Amino acid sequence: MDNTIPQILSDLEIYAEENNIPIIRGPERELLLRAAALVGPEGPKKILEIGTAIGYSALMMAERFPKAEIDTLEIDENRHAMAEDGMRRAGVSDRVHCHLGDAADILRKLKGPYDFLYLDGPKGQYLRELQEIEPKLTSEAVIAADNVLFRGLVRSKESVPHRYRTLVMRLRDYISYVEEKYDTHIYEEGDGLSVSRPKGMT
Repeated sequence: MDNTIPQILSDLEIYAEENNIPIIRGPERELLLRAAALVGPEGPKKILEIGTAIGYSALMMAERFPKAEIDTLEIDENRHAMAEDGMRRAGVSDRVHCHLGDAADILRKLKGPYDFLYLDGPKGQYLRELQEIEPKLTSEAVIAADNVLFRGLVRSKESVPHRYRTLVMRLRDYISYVEEKYDTHIYEEGDGLSVSRPKGMT
């Protein structure tokens, strides 16, 4: 079995496609890595990811930033187990820590400080999770959030289908918050990746 990170990532891509598991889309992968690199010349030292799924993005970041320590959170036991197996195969389990459970419970226990935050769990919880973790972010921390445009509905002037209204409202609240408090840019590739930096950072 080939246990190089590129091969494991390839295996995870195939598995995700065959099993309809959402992982970060192709166009957004490099955007995410570029966002993390905004922290500084050596990249982030400590990353927090909410929404491990099967570990694809965490492993991708571990490869790009070999000095970074990563905490990644997942509520689904099967996906968590697969992510842990991938980290073990890749030989990065010593610095990629997969946490199983509800983010609401785990976030209170994490110490930080984190200089990169990636939100990719339940979209309706983004703002609550960000506010929970903000005291544990460094002054130069970069925040990325995936799927913030949600099928184009978040910025649409059209009526939002009833089943999506609460989610869309919460994503609009998240965007309003980060646009007011941070320098925020939303990349429209895929389903929208927002990248927020402290105001005044260049």
